Amino acid sequence: MIIILKKIAYVLIIIGSNIYICSYLGSKLSARMELRRGYGPTRVCGMGFPVIRFFSYAARRKQTNVWTLVLFVSSLLIWSVAPFSSGLFLIDMDSTLILAYIFYLIVLMASFSGQVKTGYVIVYGQMVKKIVSVISLAIPFFLSAISIALVDRTLNLREVVNYQNEYWNIIYQPLGFIIAIFSTVLISKILKLNRRQTLHIQGMDSMEGSGFSNMIHRFSGYSLVIFMIYMIALLYLGGYRNMYFVRGEIMLGIKFYILFFAVIFCEKAVGSDLSDSGLLLRINGKFLIPMSIINFLATMGFFIYRNICGLV
Repeated sequence: MIIILKKIAYVLIIIGSNIYICSYLGSKLSARMELRRGYGPTRVCGMGFPVIRFFSYAARRKQTNVWTLVLFVSSLLIWSVAPFSSGLFLIDMDSTLILAYIFYLIVLMASFSGQVKTGYVIVYGQMVKKIVSVISLAIPFFLSAISIALVDRTLNLREVVNYQNEYWNIIYQPLGFIIAIFSTVLISKILKLNRRQTLHIQGMDSMEGSGFSNMIHRFSGYSLVIFMIYMIALLYLGGYRNMYFVRGEIMLGIKFYILFFAVIFCEKAVGSDLSDSGLLLRINGKFLIPMSIINFLATMGFFIYRNICGLV
């Protein structure tokens, strides 16, 4: 029991510290790339800016709802399936990849479902109408992850990392890696984590005011994007495996922050004009989903030829 509590404490510290650092770096880099002054790193509002933002949200009155609670809990549970090293993990089962995707989908749906409300009633018809749009955002990332599962013939994240002892999966799945990166960029852009606007999908932007619930949405948004980046590091870049004389945990941190900076730069590279949620959803439907399906079918064909027909 003590060992489990220690692991939970370690995981919470890792999650909290990295979300804090990513929140600071994301806001700082966004300000510089948008030619805004931002906040000075040597001042109180520098490294302490996420804390100041937290108290500014907590000081405002805003009613929460069941979606806010579901969002907060699921944004923490999503990390329970992620292995941080060969000995630091909370859940180890044969299908941790599927469980991770279920939590990922719950966080994504709760992030937007909580917005289709006014101060009096939840607009259930509008929520049902837009739920397909929310699910469509998760399809490219899911198909890319399943393609990795076909290559490694396992749904266990720890086994996926162990199978990359000689070659990283990016060698076998370069297209899937690109799709996963662009899917993360698209989610990050829709969530608008480094902007003043609240996240929205077209027709679901009726959230009123800001306060504790807004803080939960921002925390969950960062948790979701950081989890996607972390999954890319595990699935494609060898995860926490050692590289020469460098420990695996250090290499995992290096890979994660390289991917984090790449996502931020890609998000800014597409420009602020590409911020309409409807346009982003069309890009997802007309580019990312078809390309992910093509990559999945090609991987499925290779899997059949290799493991069933024995021709490869």
